[in-house]
Amino acid sequence: MNNNCQENPTQPTDNPEYSVVIPVYNEEQVLPLFTSNLISAMDGLRKGYELVFVDDGSTDKTWQILNELSKSNPNIIAYRLSRNFGHQKAIYAGLQHAKGRTVGIIDGDGQDPVEVLVDMFNCIEPNYDVIFGVRKKRKEGPFKRFCYFLFYRFLNRITKIDIPLDSGDFSVMDREVVQFIINVNDPNPFIRGLRSWYGGKQKAYEYERDARQGGESKYSFLQLLDLAINGVTSCSKWPLRFAVYLGGGVSLATLLYSMITVLLKIFFDYPSDNFSIGWTSLIAIIGLVGGMNIFLIGVIGEYLSHVFDATMKHPTFIIKESTVSKNNKLDK
Repeated sequence: MNNNCQENPTQPTDNPEYSVVIPVYNEEQVLPLFTSNLISAMDGLRKGYELVFVDDGSTDKTWQILNELSKSNPNIIAYRLSRNFGHQKAIYAGLQHAKGRTVGIIDGDGQDPVEVLVDMFNCIEPNYDVIFGVRKKRKEGPFKRFCYFLFYRFLNRITKIDIPLDSGDFSVMDREVVQFIINVNDPNPFIRGLRSWYGGKQKAYEYERDARQGGESKYSFLQLLDLAINGVTSCSKWPLRFAVYLGGGVSLATLLYSMITVLLKIFFDYPSDNFSIGWTSLIAIIGLVGGMNIFLIGVIGEYLSHVFDATMKHPTFIIKESTVSKNNKLDK
C-alpha cells in the first residue's frame, strides 16, 4: 500500500502540516505540564507539526523554561518579545512566524483542552476555513463570567460582522485565513474580529473551559476593558453613530427646555424676577451636556488613536531573541 506520510511524521520539517501558536506571559507554573500534554496530543495526529511559543515579555522563568523545552524537542520554537505588548499582539507575532498549512491558536495557561485542539485539526479539512471554540461553560468567577457575557452580546449586536457569542481566540484556521490576518497589518489587531471578518466556511466547536492549572489570570479588569474597547472600535462604527444620536438628542432636549422656559416667562411670568428658582436644574443640564461632550470627544479620540497608531508605523511587536536565531529582529 502506497503511503505518502513520512517515516517519522512528528520530526521537525520546514513545511509542517500543522502549526500551533501559543502566547504565554509569566506561566512558569503551568508551562511544563501544558507543553507535555500538548506534545502528546499533537503526536497523535501523525503528521509534521511545530509549536510556536511567543513569550510576551515574561518576568519569571518562562523564557528559561521555553529554552530548555526547545532543546529537548526540535518541534518547539520560541520567540521572546522585547516587552509586554499584549495578548493579541503576541498571537499576531506567532501567526507571522507559523509555517503550517493549518494553524491553531491556544493559550498557554492550560484552560483550553488540547484534545479539543486536535479534534479541530482533524475536522477542518477539507470542509472548513475556520473552526473556533465556543465556551459553553467557564470555570471562572461570577463577575468575570458576567462581564464576558455582556461583552460578547454587546459586540455581536453592534457589529455588521457575525462574531459568535462566547468565542475566544482558541481556534484552528486555514493558511489563507492566517495570511489574510497577517496582510491586514493592523497595529492593534483583534484576532477573533479579523477571523470573523474574513468569512468563509466557519464552524463552532462547543467545549467546557477548564480552570487554570496553576498561577493567576494575567488579565486584570482594566486590561479586559481595554481589550473590549479595542474590539468594539476595531469592528464597529456604532460608537461614532451613537455619539451623533446622543449629541443630537441632548441638543434637542436642551432646545425644548429653553423654549419652554422662555414661554413660561413671557406668558406666565414664571419664575418671577425676585425668586431664584431653577438653579439646580440649570446646573444639572450644564453638567449633563458637559459630561456628554467629554464622553463624545473620548469616543472620537479612541478612533483617532487607531489612525495615529497606523500613521506612526511603529512595529506591532519586537522580537528580542528566539530559539531559532540569536540575532535580534524587528518585526511588523
